[in-house]
Amino acid sequence: KLSFPASECPHLSCTMAVIVDDEIPSMARLLAAGQRGEALEVTPAYSSCKAANIPGKGRGLVASKVIRDNGLVLLEPALASGASYAEVAEQLCGLVEGPDGCDATLLRQLLSLSCWGESPTSVPPLPESDAEQAAGFMKRQPPNRNPEEFEEAKKLLPEDAPNPDAAADFAPRLRRRLELVARSNAFRSAADPLGALAWHALSPAEQRDIAERDPARMPSPRVFLFLRAALLNHSETPNAVWLVAGSLILVRAIRPIVPGEEVLLSYWPDIDSSDAQSRGMYEGFGMSCSSVGGAPEFEFSAEQLAELAALKGAPAAVASRLAAVGAGSDVAVAFDEAAAALRATISKAEGVLPKSLRAFLEPRFFQAQLTLQQGAILTARGDADRGSQLQKLAVKQIRSALHILEGAWGKRVLLRLLFAFKGALRPSPAMMMAVGSGEVGEGGAEDFSINLAKQARISPEDVRSELERAVQEVFGDELLMPAVLSKCGIAE
Repeated sequence: KLSFPASECPHLSCTMAVIVDDEIPSMARLLAAGQRGEALEVTPAYSSCKAANIPGKGRGLVASKVIRDNGLVLLEPALASGASYAEVAEQLCGLVEGPDGCDATLLRQLLSLSCWGESPTSVPPLPESDAEQAAGFMKRQPPNRNPEEFEEAKKLLPEDAPNPDAAADFAPRLRRRLELVARSNAFRSAADPLGALAWHALSPAEQRDIAERDPARMPSPRVFLFLRAALLNHSETPNAVWLVAGSLILVRAIRPIVPGEEVLLSYWPDIDSSDAQSRGMYEGFGMSCSSVGGAPEFEFSAEQLAELAALKGAPAAVASRLAAVGAGSDVAVAFDEAAAALRATISKAEGVLPKSLRAFLEPRFFQAQLTLQQGAILTARGDADRGSQLQKLAVKQIRSALHILEGAWGKRVLLRLLFAFKGALRPSPAMMMAVGSGEVGEGGAEDFSINLAKQARISPEDVRSELERAVQEVFGDELLMPAVLSKCGIAE
């Protein structure tokens, strides 16, 4: 057993079993390194995939052999990391023009990466005719200190504007360019993914308390740039998932991938395609709806888009309704009315939208949790039989909400289960991200936590198979389930 210190929240700790592998670190070892803030030194694993030219996308990675479900696709240490894209760019500049001399090879690699706001097809194609060069493409190479080759590599840096003294402003131009490179290719992640999950599972009051007492214990999202992983393309129907911990990125398959098939990730696995589209996330990466795989939201009519917006707003509407209940009101009536309104919204949406849509996840979970609360109220008022029936119905509703969901179960699903274990109604990840970024007010209806009765909770045992699957899909190992629950302050 390996004991973890409570790196993010002082009252959270866990233990987990570690399977030692001399070549590939176990997921437990990666998470442990993330919690301790360590950068693991391991040999990169590139053999499962190779770089290739992808029509309409520039370049990408394709499988070089059969990759089984949950099989390793890529393991790579970060080339640079920082709290912002500017910090990453500064680190990259230091690697290119270090104290031991300039690195022509690294400069060429970085300048061949796509930039934010530019089409990915604008990058130079992969030299497929040169097998040796293609094999080492976007892998960290020994520094090339040849001054003449460095001068040639500098010519790849585009001019910001005509400048008769271009050599004099090379450093600031390089820094600006590498900041755009980082913005387009870096991965944003908490250094401690398990601690970040535990943080999101806390109520806003608990988060504020920790932030006031010891801000250093708050999660610190960072930006990581990986040379080879920068080639991975986004898709709304991915066949692989990624996780950053211990300054390493681990990419694994979520279904079998055949040789020659492109490895595809979701850059934002817990955000709906409609939210990504409305926020301009595709345009920044030079992507279009036609290049990121099929997503039903792209084909919706005006009526369907209106119903989608109403469905996504339903949890916040429920929270506002319950928060407005006066002290003298009948709690049972308030929850009955909220449940009926939510049920009507879900039913109407199911009439015009695909029932497997990810946007249904939060409303259906809210429906189940309201059912749990109604059952708890009945039990407290002496009707234990009906209360027990509603408890069983709620568990069925939760299972149904999960199993009708298409695609991988990401952190979004795992958080829904954690909230149900804690008896809390919380907003969707998209809204929680918006609150954290200042896009909506901290006191707005989007940022809420409605605490239900202790009896209105389910236990991990009620949904064990679903919980194991969620942990498996987020962290790659269902055996980590006890550690995840312990870290999030939930007893089995």
